[in-house]
Amino acid sequence: MPNTTEPGLLHLLYLYFIPYWLFRDVSQGDHMLREQNYRFNRQQRKYLPGYLIKWAILCALLLASHHMAKGLAEVVPDWYEVFRAWALFSGISFSVGFALMANIVVLWGYLTFMH
Repeated sequence: MPNTTEPGLLHLLYLYFIPYWLFRDVSQGDHMLREQNYRFNRQQRKYLPGYLIKWAILCALLLASHHMAKGLAEVVPDWYEVFRAWALFSGISFSVGFALMANIVVLWGYLTFMH
């Protein structure tokens, strides 16, 4: 088996959907390093709307999936438990995605309007 340094699929999905790897910690170091990291984070805020759009699309799909699974659970009674589990999973995933969207909006607003 060849030794590869390419990132795996889960790592690539993390980089594609989670924006926090773009930012530096401003709570560590001396005053000059914290100020430098804050300026760096303000420059990186331009990527946040793209992540917000990705999550908005994903949340819309999850919400549609939730409603579809709820409807199918009523129509196909033999598979009621499967469709209810599907609805539960997509509903919880939507809630987590919506919370992440709110966090991205707050982060963007803080880095844009707070000086």
